[in-house]
Amino acid sequence: MTLLAAVNFTIFALIIRRFAWPMIQSYLQDRRDRVVDALDSAATARRAAADLRAEFDLRLRSIEEDAVRTREELLTIARREAERVLAHAREAAERIRTDARLVANEEIARARAHLQQECADRVAELAGEILRREFTATDQSRFVEDFIVRTRESLS
Repeated sequence: MTLLAAVNFTIFALIIRRFAWPMIQSYLQDRRDRVVDALDSAATARRAAADLRAEFDLRLRSIEEDAVRTREELLTIARREAERVLAHAREAAERIRTDARLVANEEIARARAHLQQECADRVAELAGEILRREFTATDQSRFVEDFIVRTRESLS
């Protein structure tokens, strides 16, 4: 039986080698090629992913730098604008103070003029009362004569 089994196995091995082995070899070669292609594709994809990651990291750093730079520029602009607004406010405050001084001086001048006018009116009123009370016909004649004499002297 062993001899028969050995002969059977040899015939089986020869049939397999003759008919099945080329197909098995072809299948294994195709399978190997597909695995190699898949590994190559995976390596290419891994390199592409690494390149993309490096590019994105670079962009991210660039964006962060841009953000810092933009923030600094905006802060500088804001500081300048604040300084400009403060300067404008100081100028406006100074104009308001100057205008207030002018208005106050005008009000003081008006008040003085008004007081002077009131004083002059009161003096004239009091002088009129004194003259009416104490001025006599003799005093009036004397004033008229003095006036005429002075007028002649000034004309001569």
